[in-house]
Amino acid sequence: MVCRSPGRMVNGGFVWGVSIGRLFMSRLAELMVPHKPGEGLALTLLAMLLSPLRWLITKLTEAYFMAHIPMREHGMVPDWSFAWNVSACRLGVLPDRFYDRVAEGSVVIRRARSVSFCADGLVLGEEDAGERVEADVVVLATGFRGADKLRGIFASPRFREMVAGGPDNPAPLYRQCVHPRIPQMAVIGYSDNSSSTYVYEMMAKWVAHLLDGAFRLPGVARMERSVAEWGEYVKRHGVVDGEGPCITAASTWYHDELCRDMGYNPRRKKGILAEWLQPYGPADYAGIC
Repeated sequence: MVCRSPGRMVNGGFVWGVSIGRLFMSRLAELMVPHKPGEGLALTLLAMLLSPLRWLITKLTEAYFMAHIPMREHGMVPDWSFAWNVSACRLGVLPDRFYDRVAEGSVVIRRARSVSFCADGLVLGEEDAGERVEADVVVLATGFRGADKLRGIFASPRFREMVAGGPDNPAPLYRQCVHPRIPQMAVIGYSDNSSSTYVYEMMAKWVAHLLDGAFRLPGVARMERSVAEWGEYVKRHGVVDGEGPCITAASTWYHDELCRDMGYNPRRKKGILAEWLQPYGPADYAGIC
């Protein structure tokens, strides 16, 4: 396995018996995230007061996984903090017994900033002095640059830059789906999340309700204000150049916006404790069709 930059990987998603979802993706956890779009001064101040608690939770969680996963032993310690990895959609789950297989030698990790092909496999590092690795099959699990994919839809240079945003506006789509200046086109899946599948389904439901006439888009100025607020949030809480914005740390907040647009109650849990302490998932939105 060739790795250019180690990602933050966890084993099982539990910290001392508590799921990561409860720690970072419940309403209570989102309450500690400041500067959510449209949250108002009172909630911003409350989030700032609670930020030391969020910092403590992330540091304890990071220490827990550092102690339980031999990433330091194998040179796989990420460059970024656990908090950044969560908010920037850079958190993954290790395959079962992954580091056991590394220890026994059936999985071999190689770190290399550059990779090229040669006649019988790969060259890791500079082509003249790099390590050669024989390979029958190479799987390129490198992801893709979502912004380039979105820009590639358009021939017009103006639309190319408009639709995918940039450093000053990393989240250019209203409700992460429609550009205020190109309302005839909807985009599903440009924004990322820790569990993207049901987020994309919610986007699709929102677009379906829009096309069915359940609600109408607001004016361009109002949409652009919302876009600007989400852009500021993304810049504060983690964005990776060339990829779509990550909304993990405020995904329930985002789904609340979609529910209100579609005419559904955003509070989907049974009971106040469940509403605040349990993470949201696909089953909570099953009644929206």
